[in-house]
Amino acid sequence: MMSDTFLGIQPIFDRKQRILAYELLFRGVSGGFDDDPIGADAATSQVIVNAFTDIGVERLGRDKRLFLNLTTSWLTSDLIQTLPPKRVVLEVLETVQVTPALVEAARQLVDQGFTLALDDFVYTPDWDPLLEIARIVKFDVLGDDRAAIAAKVASLPAIYRPHLLAEKIETYEQFQDCIDLGFELFQGYYLARPEVLTGKRPPANRLQSLRLLARLNDEAIGLQEVEHIVSQDVTLSYRLLRFISNAAISQGRPIQTLMQAISLVGLRTVRQWAALLTLGSLEEGNPYSFTRSLTYARFCQLVGEHHFNQDKDALFTVGLFSNLDEILLIPLSEALENLPLDPRIKNAILEHEGLLGAVLVKAKRFECSTPPPDVVVPGLEEETLALYFLEAFAWARELQSQVESAIIN
Repeated sequence: MMSDTFLGIQPIFDRKQRILAYELLFRGVSGGFDDDPIGADAATSQVIVNAFTDIGVERLGRDKRLFLNLTTSWLTSDLIQTLPPKRVVLEVLETVQVTPALVEAARQLVDQGFTLALDDFVYTPDWDPLLEIARIVKFDVLGDDRAAIAAKVASLPAIYRPHLLAEKIETYEQFQDCIDLGFELFQGYYLARPEVLTGKRPPANRLQSLRLLARLNDEAIGLQEVEHIVSQDVTLSYRLLRFISNAAISQGRPIQTLMQAISLVGLRTVRQWAALLTLGSLEEGNPYSFTRSLTYARFCQLVGEHHFNQDKDALFTVGLFSNLDEILLIPLSEALENLPLDPRIKNAILEHEGLLGAVLVKAKRFECSTPPPDVVVPGLEEETLALYFLEAFAWARELQSQVESAIIN
């Protein structure tokens, strides 16, 4: 079944109290602000998955920057490089140890267009290498009067001129003092308390999750095998496209096949991404929802392989996502809205347009209790299509049997 997912956000304002950005915050299974403690790496993992896959940062507007707290492990992770650099501000936590390797990783991220911020900053000379490349420094002013805030600003060597962000502002007086002392960005309860966004995490196919995890660390795995595994799990496919869309990897390019999506991400990144998604998502959904998706996908692919070879992969994609509404429990148009699919594929699923849509109609007419009006697909006989559907259904049921076997064993 669907599970709830949560993401904390707190606005960041400019001098005129306009929202310029949001800090993304971890919130646990209850959605509250007093959850059980969790490791910093795990918290960042959940924030990234929730923000860029299950909830979607498009809910925060396309023009707002997103501040993301990062540990040493995440700053040196290849996965960070897949996030949109013009939108994400990388916050270096005060707990990190400044090492040459960390500084080099940070420099590479800045060179790629990311903005670096130093969180809860307290100056020591150890921070100088990061101060050279950081554009934002955050000072915690909780409970501070004007003199204390001024002392924190004065601790910053004059050679560095980053933008100053005051966080944990609790009074009007603090806000005015920070403005007078040269701060440009502001955050705190006086301006806005954190809020929690909620979303739904779709059920994962246990077999594909286990198979993918088992193969992730095998250096011999190739793009085709990854594509084969992902293509057999409609939820994993959906979340991959959501990630690509929100991370701006597609750069506006419409996607027609899963191989194209995986190629855009890259093999190394898809390994890391899939590990994030699968480790906490091994619950079992409605078995027949997945069977239906797989049956439609394989049926459409078989039609393509035998009659329209140039469209066989696009046909598989159409079939795979044709009943997302049943799996995600939201309208189909809403499920497809934020996926970077080619309009031809979306129109085939939603309106049954073109050749792709006509083949999907044939699949639905074999199985739906209220099938759509029939269409003519030149060169296809009903007897042949019936055999394709039986073959596709057998293929899907075999996968379901493997799922049950994997659960038992």
